[in-house]
Amino acid sequence: MGDLDIRYDGKNVKSIRCHHKVAPSLRRILEQISKTPCHWVLKEYAGCFNNRPMRGGSLPSLHARGAAIDLAPSTNGNREHWPSSANMPIEVMEEFAKEGWLPAGAFWSRDSMHFQSTR
Repeated sequence: MGDLDIRYDGKNVKSIRCHHKVAPSLRRILEQISKTPCHWVLKEYAGCFNNRPMRGGSLPSLHARGAAIDLAPSTNGNREHWPSSANMPIEVMEEFAKEGWLPAGAFWSRDSMHFQSTR
């Protein structure tokens, strides 16, 4: 990921830890986003692998499986409704959807920072 301008807390991200089955797809998505005016979402990467349970449950989350990623959380939080208050570009959601990822904001009208693999 080092050749893409992805940042976490203002620092360049050299690699993203994700499940090996989603890695090629995630790479293609991030490369496509980096070529668009929406590339600003990559400057606020908020994580992929995180060994934790699903919110409000005990089963592992898709982050614990390395099959979910969060981008631009400062303006696309879990309780911010899309598109009324969250600002995740539809073009970013479409890039994820093309590769079979679920863009949470488009499906749940909230948590639009969250994208999860469906394959």
